Amino acid sequence: MKERASIVVEEYLRMIYSLVSSGRPAKAVNLVKRLKSSPSTVHATLSRLHRDELITICDKKEIELTSEGLLLAERLTRRHRLVEDFLCNTLGISWHEVHEHAHMMEHGLTPLVEEKLAVFLGFPKSCPHGTPLPGEDSHLPDDMRHLDSMEAGDMVEIVVVDELLEESLDLMKFLQDKGIVPGRQHRVLEKTDVTKTVVLESESGQATLPFDIAEKIGVINVDLTHS
Repeated sequence: MKERASIVVEEYLRMIYSLVSSGRPAKAVNLVKRLKSSPSTVHATLSRLHRDELITICDKKEIELTSEGLLLAERLTRRHRLVEDFLCNTLGISWHEVHEHAHMMEHGLTPLVEEKLAVFLGFPKSCPHGTPLPGEDSHLPDDMRHLDSMEAGDMVEIVVVDELLEESLDLMKFLQDKGIVPGRQHRVLEKTDVTKTVVLESESGQATLPFDIAEKIGVINVDLTHS
């Protein structure tokens, strides 16, 4: 596509990229839920993306980005995460709110402004939530695991909060209030398979997270013997 993609197209590409990057299937039903749109609207937009050779749909009805679709998705994702960094670390907007504001601003950035912003910020490797910018996946530690795989008694440090969780402002505020943000340490107080919950304890108090949220939070184990 020689023209800049529309905002709707960009949103679909970024969401598909987010799902695929996190190892989740990108299917129409997931987009209906994530984008809060009707099945007919999602189907029509996906047909447009397929027509413009930005996506392909395999036999399992999973959506894959073409090389051009991937390039556009990575550009938008990079802009989004740069704006999040600027809003949080330069303007001082609250950590849990920056995703929503960046979502509104990212579409207006020209390539020149994007590059100037990257220089101004010192070429950050990740957004404030710990998610690497496209091409910076090596920024995540090799020994990172997901919170739902940890056991009671483990001491962990938060590394990344999955971008899919950022869609809920209330959830992000809860995580911020409980100190479940990159760089903060917590003890796994309890892990209960029956209720499928993990209980964390830190100086911010206790927090109970269901497995489906804990599995979207990347952590590293902290060796207390070297603390």
